[in-house]
Amino acid sequence: MNEFDVIALGLGIKPPWKIVGQILDTNVEPHQLKIRIKADRGAEFPCPVCGRMCKAHDFQEKTWRHLNFFQHHCYITASVPRTNCPEHGVKMVKVPWARKGTRFTMLFEQAAMVLVREMPIAAASRIIGIDDKALWRIVFHYVNKAMSRLDLGQVQGIGIDETASGRGHRYVTIFIDLDRAKRPVLFVTEGKGKETIEAFKDYLESHKGKASNIARVVCDMSKAFISGWIFHISAGEFCDAAQEALLSLQRQAVIVFSQAMGKNTTIARI
Repeated sequence: MNEFDVIALGLGIKPPWKIVGQILDTNVEPHQLKIRIKADRGAEFPCPVCGRMCKAHDFQEKTWRHLNFFQHHCYITASVPRTNCPEHGVKMVKVPWARKGTRFTMLFEQAAMVLVREMPIAAASRIIGIDDKALWRIVFHYVNKAMSRLDLGQVQGIGIDETASGRGHRYVTIFIDLDRAKRPVLFVTEGKGKETIEAFKDYLESHKGKASNIARVVCDMSKAFISGWIFHISAGEFCDAAQEALLSLQRQAVIVFSQAMGKNTTIARI
């Protein structure tokens, strides 16, 4: 086993891909390990649309940032084939180490996502050595991917609260699932008015949820929240629930008063 085999094993490189070169560039800071990968020229590759095996039409050189090699930055450069599918035309094939349209390997992005779970974006970007805009693009991709699989069909109770997000009366409103003990946050949006209720309703219904399923709402008595809920969710259900809550409160008050006075008091039907 030579040094190329060791690197290929670490990267998970398999035929028709192979490592054809590596060099440590010490003329830059930090030092850079540059790994070159090629595909066998005679190999066939699946069309990225239909999967039909096709010969390479041409090759384009691309470079990706990989996990550090010890303290050195590591880059992978490859001549990526483009297939000429009879049905879908010329398309660039998918490489096994990176997703389409990114400058980073999947292992690098995985490490980046682990960091951003534990610290602010600015701190994580300094540690891994990329600008914060690039890191935000990675975060947005995986967050959106996870959100696309989100199923809110079982949500029946929500809590709503707003908090300041910066100076100058800037707020965000947070919606949580009252029935979920771990990771209860469902939705966060800018603002604190009734438009946040509309935004949550759209989000809920785009993820298999139904506004009509919401039976419990916990929030402060903000007029914006109350009016937003009545307008965007269900005025009739809201009023029925409010009336029933008021009746229950009045009945409890009469009972407490009667016990305090030492008398039996008939609860009036309101």
